[in-house]
Amino acid sequence: MRTMRVADPQGEIKLNHHPFVLLVHDQPHPLESLKPVLRDLSVETFSVRTCEEAGQLITQTELQLVFTDTSLPDGSWADVVRMAEMASSPVDVIVVGAKEDMRLYLSALEGGAFDFVLPPFEHDALEFVVESARRDVRLRKSAAASIGHASFDSIFA
Repeated sequence: MRTMRVADPQGEIKLNHHPFVLLVHDQPHPLESLKPVLRDLSVETFSVRTCEEAGQLITQTELQLVFTDTSLPDGSWADVVRMAEMASSPVDVIVVGAKEDMRLYLSALEGGAFDFVLPPFEHDALEFVVESARRDVRLRKSAAASIGHASFDSIFA
């Protein structure tokens, strides 16, 4: 199994080179409570505390999905969404709120987040969100590949 190393203030982090979910949060609640549910879904997770660390992983790995807290020490969910939009392959971002907030919910969806979820995290509901996001990423990758082939084919037609 291939691994990659990512710089970290406490040293280097070794990550298996296969899809995983990134959790971006600086406080244990509410994202830490996602880990057991994601583990039940056989989803590997990796946590970082800042937008800067998230950006590094988004550009250096094959992420498909990011769960982010609404606010971070060096930014917010919107910064994470912008970084994901600039990634070389599709990445979906799910914003995790601590409490119900309709304005934040609408803002996140209008701002490019795939979804907005609140604790407590129920297995079936979270499974639906994760599988929907994965399907969305697969479709976007497939569409990008089709466009790439069409462009390449038109050059040599």
